[in-house]
Amino acid sequence: MARKRKYILLVAPVAVALVIGLVVNAEMFPADYSYQKGIFGPHNVQAELLPANSHIRGQITAKNPFSAYVIVSKSGYFEDVDGDNVVLSWENVTEVNLDFNVSDGNYYLVIKNGNVSQEIEMRFRAER
Repeated sequence: MARKRKYILLVAPVAVALVIGLVVNAEMFPADYSYQKGIFGPHNVQAELLPANSHIRGQITAKNPFSAYVIVSKSGYFEDVDGDNVVLSWENVTEVNLDFNVSDGNYYLVIKNGNVSQEIEMRFRAER
């Protein structure tokens, strides 16, 4: 019995902390919000699908230059970002302020790092 009580006393605080963490996370980052912060290697590419028929507001920041694009892609392939599928672009920048509309279709926010490994932070909200 004492062993069971000791186990409950150890598990209960962890369960409470987990529930509080989930509630705080849900409040801070609602479903229409995206936040990512990570290390990008030289020339790494990352893409985020943008919700159709929405208004995007946010920011992308880094210490060293990177490029960001809004592209249309049916295949989801982003390695060679060319003029045919690029809707918006910001090249060799350290900060991007996002404020644009997305219509119906497969639109992606693509981040392509420069030639130095670095941390890039992206946050945006999709408003309908």
